[in-house]
Amino acid sequence: MSKWNNKNVLVMGDSITSDGRWQKEFARLTGANIKTHAYGGIGLIDMIDGLGAYEALAGGDMSYDPFTGCTGPFRPLSYEEVEWADLIIILGAYNERHMEYGVKGDMFPRENTLRGKFAYLIERLFAMLDKCDNLSCRVMLAAPHCIGKYDWVDSDGYEDFPKGSGRSLETMANLIKEIAGEYNLPCCDLWHTSGIGKFTWKIYANSPVVINPDYDPEKEYVAPYPQYADQAHLNDKGYARLGSCIAAFAETI
Repeated sequence: MSKWNNKNVLVMGDSITSDGRWQKEFARLTGANIKTHAYGGIGLIDMIDGLGAYEALAGGDMSYDPFTGCTGPFRPLSYEEVEWADLIIILGAYNERHMEYGVKGDMFPRENTLRGKFAYLIERLFAMLDKCDNLSCRVMLAAPHCIGKYDWVDSDGYEDFPKGSGRSLETMANLIKEIAGEYNLPCCDLWHTSGIGKFTWKIYANSPVVINPDYDPEKEYVAPYPQYADQAHLNDKGYARLGSCIAAFAETI
C-alpha cells in the first residue's frame, strides 16, 4: 500500500497541472486525496500570491502562454489549503524559461531571477506552514519534463530559450534540483527520468507532429508562433506517464 494512501496532497503549478490529468494517475496509484492550486500561463510568484502578483511586485515581463489551462480569477494560496496538506508538490517553472538564473542568495523581488523566485515561493510556503503548525507536511519540487515547441515558444526543451542564452530546460532542471537540495527538499527530476522527449513526443505530446496542420499564413493569430503544433502539453498517455513518475518518486521521500 502507498505511504500516501488517504493522505492529503496539494499540488501547485501552471497549465501542466491545471489540466488535472497527471493528478488523476497519481491519485489512482497512491489512493491520495488531491487538491490542485494551479493556473495556465502563470509563473512561480503567482502560484503562491495569486494571478497578477508578479506584475504587481516586479513590473512583470511574462508575455507568453497566457491562455492555457484555467480561466477566471486565480486567488493566492490559502492557509486552509496549507493546513490541510500532508504533502505539497510544486511542478512549476515551465513559464519561467525566459528568466536569468541568478545566484544563491537571490530573493524576489529584490532580485528578479529564477533563483529569487524559487526562494520567495519556498520561504513564503514554509512561513505559511509554520503559522498553520503544519511543518511536518512534506514539500517536494518537480523539475519540468522535456517539452517540444508550441505556439508560444519556438524552442524545444533541448534548445536555448531565449535564443543564445545558454539556458535550456535541462539546465533549468539541474538548477531546480540544486535549489531543492539547498532547501533540504526532495526533487522529482522529470527531465531525466520521465521518458518524455524527442523520441516519444509522438506518443505522449498533445500533437504527434511539430507543425500545426491547420496553420494558415493568411490568418492572424494571438500566439507568436502559430505554425507550431502543441508538443509542450501532453495527451492522456503523457499525463499518465507524468503522474506515475511523480507518484513513484513520492514513495521514496
